[in-house]
Amino acid sequence: MRVLVLGASGGCGRWLARIARARGHDVTALVRTAPSDDAVRDALGGTRMIEGSLLDPDVLQRALRGQQVVLCALGIRRAGRSPWAPLRSPPDFVASAVRGLIPAMQQAGVQKLQVISAAGVGDSHSQLSWPVQRLIDAGNVAVAYRDLAAMEAQLPSSRLDWLAVRPVTLVDGPVTGAAHAVDRYSLFSTIRRADVAQWMVEQAEVRPPLTVRDVMLRG
Repeated sequence: MRVLVLGASGGCGRWLARIARARGHDVTALVRTAPSDDAVRDALGGTRMIEGSLLDPDVLQRALRGQQVVLCALGIRRAGRSPWAPLRSPPDFVASAVRGLIPAMQQAGVQKLQVISAAGVGDSHSQLSWPVQRLIDAGNVAVAYRDLAAMEAQLPSSRLDWLAVRPVTLVDGPVTGAAHAVDRYSLFSTIRRADVAQWMVEQAEVRPPLTVRDVMLRG
């Protein structure tokens, strides 16, 4: 399978590229600049990299050429963990990126798209505990959630075979295989980034179109 990873320098994106390669797939990452961080370079070793802005239609078409699936791990970056930490990305970054990605995929003939969203986006907000709802409705976390909701809203009319994955609180660690779909989150639910990535790659390999395409995921 020929896989394009967006957001490959981030925590989930690195695992998407690594796991897809380990499972024998041909992996390409579209990155703004070649990574300088040793950990990122190690994780992406063996991944074909295309440098450029994904908001540039020419760069995006070059990256999409010949691909079979797009795994998107884009997200708004903040300067720290605090809900009020300053944004390092435009407040509509992911929605804008997917707005250009959908027609580019259609033009390139790439039909399968998976995006990482978040627990609490859209109709999954009611499935969170009250304290977590308060947290994600505060500060710049709320900005990121509005961005993801706007991104998700574009998918149903895209005519793509799409899947929005809504993982609960992300933590580090190697693959455990514990990821599974749920219909409710608890206050202390977590999931490893590596497990999110493995679940997504497995779905890309075997998944027929799903009836429920907004999948809540936890470990």
